[in-house]
Amino acid sequence: MPEQFTAHVIDQIAAQLHEPTWMTQLRRQALTLHGELPWPHASDDIWRRTDVSLLDPSQGFVPTQSALLQSITLTESQCAALTQPLGGEHLLVRANGAWLLHEPLAGVVVEELTHVAQTTPDPIRHAIEADGLTPAEQKLTSLNAAFHHDDLAIQIPAGTSVSWPLRIIHAFSASAKQAVFPMTVITVGAGSSVTLIDEYVSVSHAAGEAPHLINGRIELVLEPNAQVHYVRLQRWDAQAREFLLQRATVAQGAALTMANINLGAALSKAHVITKLTGQDASTKLYGFVFGHDHQHIDQHTLQDHQAAHTTSDLQLRAALQDHSRMIYTGLIRIAKEAQQTNAYQANHNLLLSHTAKAETIPMLEILADDVQCKHGASIGPIDDEQAFYLMSRGVPKEMAQRLIVMGFVEPIIQQVPFEPLQQRLREEIEGTLHNS
Repeated sequence: MPEQFTAHVIDQIAAQLHEPTWMTQLRRQALTLHGELPWPHASDDIWRRTDVSLLDPSQGFVPTQSALLQSITLTESQCAALTQPLGGEHLLVRANGAWLLHEPLAGVVVEELTHVAQTTPDPIRHAIEADGLTPAEQKLTSLNAAFHHDDLAIQIPAGTSVSWPLRIIHAFSASAKQAVFPMTVITVGAGSSVTLIDEYVSVSHAAGEAPHLINGRIELVLEPNAQVHYVRLQRWDAQAREFLLQRATVAQGAALTMANINLGAALSKAHVITKLTGQDASTKLYGFVFGHDHQHIDQHTLQDHQAAHTTSDLQLRAALQDHSRMIYTGLIRIAKEAQQTNAYQANHNLLLSHTAKAETIPMLEILADDVQCKHGASIGPIDDEQAFYLMSRGVPKEMAQRLIVMGFVEPIIQQVPFEPLQQRLREEIEGTLHNS
């Protein structure tokens, strides 16, 4: 690594955050590991369709400075837009690592990671040190482990039922050629239930500047019999390049419903991993990607069944216009011990222009012999017969096409367990659609 990303920078971050010694040691170990690992090779099917050098911070990027942990200078309208609840949720807002809105919620911990790591270090350390990643994934995630900042810990104690949706907005204003490394660790205790909406947005960024880099990590840990609805909404600006590791570990009897909505970034490479580690664990996974301009979106999912009687159901949809490109690789892995597992994976891509492209590569790795496992995929333009049907009943062509696109998106939007946000997403997506 160049001198911009060294152990000296790690020491500066550690001193600034006042973190415990063990966390700084993990940073140093991660930096060493990053130096030892090769970059993903073009022969790796999961990586070969994206130029990973564009995600390398040593290619002209600089780490964030101490000013990152200061509030963004926001206009009155920007501040109002960020801090105004949509209706009925408990809203928390961060801007470049500082709280804009932070009202405590009874029975729930939402604090800086370093503070929680000092008071209750075990769950934080366990989540950060969790293994099971490929060497190629570790090459990218080790950068986050070494230089992470603007870190957040969310803890739902055992036996807690959170009545209101908990909505957290992370706002960033990254400068050109800057590299940022946010980390969020979420632990939901045994028997608890929560709806968590996790939003990542760019603000105050000037158009036309050089790119900036976001290397993020989200660890979501469900203890036995926890019930979680989790939504990640990404609205990075057009200069952003993103790598994301998002991993959920689901224990015995726990149930996770997760929706990922990706609307921004020039380049996005996301690895979404669900590990079903206990019997009767279940996951329902939903995703929507809206591609426009020259966006390059590369998503990889892993449904990792490690225990018997587990179920997973994944549905990912993409609507692509302009010159955008979507690559999806989805792996279902069923361990030998994971008998009587049921897994399903579906990826559907709607091409809204002749220059948009999509690729979908389903993969199976099954070592058990008593399982049900299915996958399906489709790529194509708007169905002419559907459009003709609507037009024959007096719907103008443009409106007919919009209705078809919004109908395609609706099954995913319905999985966002907060109606005001559903409506905002409908308006946002429809307002960005071009006429074909």
